[in-house]
Amino acid sequence: MSKQISRRQFLLGTGSLMALGYLSWLGLIPRAMPAAGNKPQPAEPAPTGQVPPLPEPVVCDYVFRHGLIIDGSGDKAYPGDLGIKGKQIAAVGDFQAAPGAVEIDARGLVLSPGFIDLHTHTEAYLGSGGRGEMFLLQGVTTHLGGNCGTSVARAGDFLAGINKLALNLGILAGYKNLRQATVAREGRPAGAREVAAMQQKLATALQEGAFGLSVGLEYWPQSLATTQELIDLCQVLKEYGGFYATHIRSEGDQVFKAVEEAIEIGQQAGIPVQYSHIKTAGRRNWGKMKQVLSLLDGARQGGLDITADVYGYTFSSWDVGSGRNSIHEEDLLLALQHPSVMIGSDSGLDLRGRAIHPRAYGNYSHILRHYCLDKGFITLEEAIHKMTLMPARRMGLKDRGLLAPGYKADVVAFDAGTIASRATRANPNQLATGVRWVLVNGQVAVKDGHATGCFAGEVLRRR
Repeated sequence: MSKQISRRQFLLGTGSLMALGYLSWLGLIPRAMPAAGNKPQPAEPAPTGQVPPLPEPVVCDYVFRHGLIIDGSGDKAYPGDLGIKGKQIAAVGDFQAAPGAVEIDARGLVLSPGFIDLHTHTEAYLGSGGRGEMFLLQGVTTHLGGNCGTSVARAGDFLAGINKLALNLGILAGYKNLRQATVAREGRPAGAREVAAMQQKLATALQEGAFGLSVGLEYWPQSLATTQELIDLCQVLKEYGGFYATHIRSEGDQVFKAVEEAIEIGQQAGIPVQYSHIKTAGRRNWGKMKQVLSLLDGARQGGLDITADVYGYTFSSWDVGSGRNSIHEEDLLLALQHPSVMIGSDSGLDLRGRAIHPRAYGNYSHILRHYCLDKGFITLEEAIHKMTLMPARRMGLKDRGLLAPGYKADVVAFDAGTIASRATRANPNQLATGVRWVLVNGQVAVKDGHATGCFAGEVLRRR
């Protein structure tokens, strides 16, 4: 009889290998897998004298055997196989593969959807043909660029000009770009005609595939934007679709007022809001996260579709050189554990693929290692849900973020015993460890822990 895996069983172990508790668990049970695409269910006995029909073999290109499936839904992990055919997932659970499939031994590995990072500044690097190994070796298969108000000049031209991608890439329209193209003289709020011109340019970007509008209201000249101007721009989002991604006006002393402004903009315009890299920064603001999250809860109870994203570090890019931590870990943990907060990296790279903050090379591996497996502050199922299906839903990606038949074959297989970030403040450009396999749209992007150099990513456009 198969045994249910619990969080305690999964985390139990000895010394530095506490994360390998689930391996012994896997060895204790006979192979009894769930039906394809489903979790284990009690078998129904066949009628007396009848032999139940054998299921048809599933045609696959690749089959991962004997893995621990965490499907992205947030549900409990379960043992099973995973079949890939072309760009799609063909089967999940207990199934017979037709002859000819490449079989991969996933015993001791966690199988999950590829991670979706909806808060990045990597569009220039990826769009110019960057290999993306620093992301793939964390299990990340999708990026959304153009955050914090700084994006590309025109979404359609940028997306059409991409020749190859290491991972899937979408873009947001940036308020700074809209403003620079319409406001003749800086140092003042935009006039009515200029706002109308920005509305038209935003509409064009959304028609060309942008996922929404991003702002960085702490930065000049974006800080000159009025609340009403932002509401007027967000009316375009309501008409054409998309969401409002906001780096709020203050992440420190005025954080409550800034969150309330973001909520007001979403309520007045009637559009979804994504609260970027949620934090309460500065020592005198430590302890305010509980109230910030309460503001989000109240807005959601009032009908506003508002979620947030968080990265797994207590220091920002502004803190790197100083050595200080502007974020309290207890505040970070409150955000990480909150059901309306997903995970994003806020990663940025230059064209050579170099970063100044370790979150670019290590955010996802760091969270899985430190906050899930070592500390147990959040379960693997919860963390992976926040890395996959939650951001997929925010972006409106109906075929990614879940291990289920028919979904795109963005898949990661990682070793929970060795997954870890090696990126540090002193050396932020060190590749993570523990990811053994990654498939991007059904093609092998990481094999046996090494990036293959394939460019299987797709340009993503808002639907």
